[in-house]
Amino acid sequence: MKPVKEPGSILVVTLSNIGDVVMTTPVIMALRMRFPEARITVVVGPKAKPVLEKSKAIQRIVVYDKKADLWGKWEFLLELWKDRYDMVVDLRNTAIPFLVLAPRRSPLFRKYKKINMRERHLEVLSMMGMQAPETAPFRFFDEADEISLLKKIEEAGIGEKSGWILVAPGAASERKRWPAGSFREVIRELAVKTSKDVLLIGSKEERAIAEETAKGMPARVRVLAGETSLSETAFLLSRAALVIANDSAIMHLGYETGASTVGIFGPTDHKKYGHKGPKFRVAIADEDACGCNSHLLPYSERSCFHGLSPEQVLRSCAQLMQQGTGAQ
Repeated sequence: MKPVKEPGSILVVTLSNIGDVVMTTPVIMALRMRFPEARITVVVGPKAKPVLEKSKAIQRIVVYDKKADLWGKWEFLLELWKDRYDMVVDLRNTAIPFLVLAPRRSPLFRKYKKINMRERHLEVLSMMGMQAPETAPFRFFDEADEISLLKKIEEAGIGEKSGWILVAPGAASERKRWPAGSFREVIRELAVKTSKDVLLIGSKEERAIAEETAKGMPARVRVLAGETSLSETAFLLSRAALVIANDSAIMHLGYETGASTVGIFGPTDHKKYGHKGPKFRVAIADEDACGCNSHLLPYSERSCFHGLSPEQVLRSCAQLMQQGTGAQ
């Protein structure tokens, strides 16, 4: 039997939403470690391109806009066809592997054994006969982001250059946002019991949510939402003592950058979208004890946190901070 030739060029087809793309980065790093000499091209949605563009593991990024007109989609194909690919790993399960005529490609029909989405993405490599190695951390930011972020911190009058408590009260979907009042109780308790600055973070669209959450808070609580780029936010997360976030892109970034992270779950499935490990805690209430009957609704309509209390979230925060796993 002839040995399988190492691929010289690999195409990875990833997803569109920022959080979903963050969960695919372990696949990219697994391929980089398995095939260190290969040229890796990644297809990604326009909104999530900033997740990938600082990584040296990727040689080329091709943007696919599913809302593009027929001409835009033709231009996308022309851009793809600039390279010949020996292997395609398609995490969207599209026709792309066939359109580029790759000799080695991920299967079109799949029977997953994993529930968790991050683990499912890695499982695709197993379906292709590859053992996914322990992956190196993905690089979401570069030195320029470190310099610019620390300058912004200084200009905001924040003395510490690490060890902050970061709170992300927003999420792309309103359904996944734990109430601002509940976040306030957690922030107030942490501000009183720790000496750490509490920074509220998120996108420009989430600025109003962060400002609402910060009302009546001590002076050490600052709003940075909308003031940092995605890559600067990733650097901020990597130096945090603690991250508290709804099920969102920031929660996934916190996990991937190694920050001690509490993920707040209500309507979404923590088994599918949560994480495991000593630096991650799932904050979730008992759905069976709740009278909302949300189990009768499709996931797209669920919005209940089943009475998740600030005390439950604070217990998760205390566990992580007592471990001393956060940046100091």
